[in-house]
Amino acid sequence: MDRMEKNKKTVWLAGIGMLLVLAVGGVIAVKGKSAGSDRKEENTTGQAEEDRNMAKETEDGTITAMYIPFGEEGHVFIGEQSGPFTATFPEEIYDAEGNLIKKEQLAKGNVIKIYGNGIMLESYPGQYPGITRMEVVKEGNPSDADAYQELINEFYHEPDPSQPPTLNVEYRTDLAVVTVMVGRGGYEWVYLDEDGLSNAVVADSLHVLDWEEIADLVLEEPVDVTLRFSEKPKEVEIIRYDASYAGKAQENPEGEKVTAEEKEGELVLKGVDGGYIYNITAKWENGRATYGFVTIAKD
Repeated sequence: MDRMEKNKKTVWLAGIGMLLVLAVGGVIAVKGKSAGSDRKEENTTGQAEEDRNMAKETEDGTITAMYIPFGEEGHVFIGEQSGPFTATFPEEIYDAEGNLIKKEQLAKGNVIKIYGNGIMLESYPGQYPGITRMEVVKEGNPSDADAYQELINEFYHEPDPSQPPTLNVEYRTDLAVVTVMVGRGGYEWVYLDEDGLSNAVVADSLHVLDWEEIADLVLEEPVDVTLRFSEKPKEVEIIRYDASYAGKAQENPEGEKVTAEEKEGELVLKGVDGGYIYNITAKWENGRATYGFVTIAKD
């Protein structure tokens, strides 16, 4: 009997981390100058200039980075100073000729100038939610992005065909964009192995109300929650239960059926409040799987 594993990752502001980076850079520069050699003086000047560029990139909120999509819907931007990060795409995205385009029209290897509030959230890769505008400054080539494949492999792995898709939920607070990995319960799944043979897997699970470990969303107020499946399902059924029924599945509570709205190709639960346990059943051509999380109202 399978039990859901919980893995929650909350992202926070990286301002303090950036200040520490700049502080360390300053210490290195002073140390290099005190050594007295011309070569070290030159290295110190270069380091100081690099630190100033980093600070400017952060202060004015403008970053130039390469766009690299991967998987079904994944992406990463890589900047010389900012490193790898994901982005919340704005409505204003322009191609190299200044034409307004959709995010789907961005191509692998595009070099993009990104405007925003300069606040990068601390995670790996980082997250930049406060973006207001993007401009393609160089079209580039897909082969230009191949140099970063080893880096991308650090946080992206091809999905296991023997397992149903994964689910992350995402919501925004005043301080950050929070992403939570949601555990999976029972599932039925059909897949092809390396020899091209069809295999079927059936995994049982307790009712979501009886899960000993469950992902939790701590909410200060009602928020919109986006359901991000690693592969978009054909059908989703969602039932929520009052959290007071936790551990009481034997009472067979009826629960309340809720609907996720489709917004710009994504599934969104509107106005999610604390005090509920959600059971999500998703269906694909290959099978079905259940997922669950609990919402907690923060005092």
